[in-house]
Amino acid sequence: MRILIGYDDSDFARAALGDLPRAGLPADAEVLVLAAVDAWLPSEAPNSDPLLPRLTEIRAKILAAIEQQREAAEREAESLRAAFPGWNLRVEACADSPGWALVKRAEGVDGGVGGQPADLVVVGSRGRGGLQRVLLGSVSHRVLTTVRCSTRIARARASDARTSPPRIVVGADGSADARAMVEAVAARSWPAGTQARVAAFAHDSGAGAEAAVRWDLPPLESSARDVAASAAEDAVRVLCGNAALVVSHTIHAGDPKQGLLEEARGFGDGGADCIFVGARGVRRVERFLLGSVSTSVAMNAPCSVEVVHPRRGRS
Repeated sequence: MRILIGYDDSDFARAALGDLPRAGLPADAEVLVLAAVDAWLPSEAPNSDPLLPRLTEIRAKILAAIEQQREAAEREAESLRAAFPGWNLRVEACADSPGWALVKRAEGVDGGVGGQPADLVVVGSRGRGGLQRVLLGSVSHRVLTTVRCSTRIARARASDARTSPPRIVVGADGSADARAMVEAVAARSWPAGTQARVAAFAHDSGAGAEAAVRWDLPPLESSARDVAASAAEDAVRVLCGNAALVVSHTIHAGDPKQGLLEEARGFGDGGADCIFVGARGVRRVERFLLGSVSTSVAMNAPCSVEVVHPRRGRS
């Protein structure tokens, strides 16, 4: 597995690192922690350039900021090395727009992660900047809606919640992306006793039927509850293949955008550690962009959210 972790020396970035030991990640992985300073690094100017003194000063300050960020990321990465001694973990820093720096590396540009595109990008829910989105930072939003690999939006959890086995909510809707997500969750290396709650929703609102007519699509299934039950049963069967998971399921009537959040808040003592969702759902009108359910859940969840894309082939 190739994992790209964004770091900016904020409390949210530290939460992203502290969240990973409860994410079921493999003992061996290729990992890059990337710290990007939001600045333009000017090239070295020729001696004849009248702006040479000013450009040299700017360049020196930015290089110092890059090194400062790299050192901060390196210090925090020690906790990951202790938790995952089998990881091949590197730390890099650069001057670039943080969101686009992560997107490029995730897609395999500028060396990718070990020379390949990432399988998973991990970012804090918000960053250091003051002008952030209300519930999701501009960098995490950029990564979530742009990269073609899975994305984990990490949020801090109460310290006492870390002593018990993880609790995860798995959204099931029968779509191809949701099935790929469930298979990815089942393949993770979870601690024994990890609780996995499959949540499916019988949601057949007038808005969905209206969209189907507008886009000239076939109508939704007539029995939404039967579809939800089938999706939940399939997910439970796959997850039960991992002996470390204690699997349960629930089926609700209503909108999964709110239902998944409520399920996470009410799961056990202190709520869920993470919600897993597929990138796109069963409604084809969502497939032009990231699915509306996954985006809404990622923006509003009280815990970490992992939006899982099907794995791409490797060259």
